[in-house]
Amino acid sequence: MTIFIFPVISLLTKDKSLRVRRVRRTIYYSFRAFVYLLRVGGVIDSRFHEAERLEKCRGALIVANHPSLLDTVFLMSRMPDVQCIVKNELWDNRFLGGVMRAADYIRNDGNPEAMMEQCRHSLSSGQNILVFPEGTRSIPGQEVKFQRGFANIATHFEAPIQLVTIRCEPSTLAKGNPWYDIPPRQARFDITFDEQLDMTAYLSDEPRSIKVRKLTRQLEKYYVGKLCNE
Repeated sequence: MTIFIFPVISLLTKDKSLRVRRVRRTIYYSFRAFVYLLRVGGVIDSRFHEAERLEKCRGALIVANHPSLLDTVFLMSRMPDVQCIVKNELWDNRFLGGVMRAADYIRNDGNPEAMMEQCRHSLSSGQNILVFPEGTRSIPGQEVKFQRGFANIATHFEAPIQLVTIRCEPSTLAKGNPWYDIPPRQARFDITFDEQLDMTAYLSDEPRSIKVRKLTRQLEKYYVGKLCNE
């Protein structure tokens, strides 16, 4: 896409915001086709639950746990114009760097002021931002551990949080597992769009540092409960 498709979109679309939307929609359709082929080919099984809740999300953080390398693909196959916070290393990747730049994703390069400004612009324009608070894929058998970046964004901009739970059984493409380590049976992914978090309790007059820690701990407990009880 970086070599053959995005340059054509850039040539035909001079307006930056329209160009970015077209690039993201191209990624969206590509991921939908990829997920479809995985299912039809019997490689994996994937089920989406309560996905209609996305229709009400505007200017929200889409927060999900991260058990597999395919999580981004699944979620973005349901969101045609979603913003993403991307690890700095991917921008310099020879295969993915062009995608990051064409889609105008947010670069997490250690400059918090620049990143927060990009988040502000995206949220205020009604875009949703996809965030994996763990920062990397989960390690099977270990409890989720969240970084505080998402909570800083949510409390600073009073952004609603759409919770997403991803469950993969048996585990595949997890952190530390090579891609060729095939599970003994077909992996099934259940992607559930849970309730939208009521932020009222986290927007009190307490110092923001306290609110950030409180939100981070609460969501860690939430995901531990969801993943252990179901």
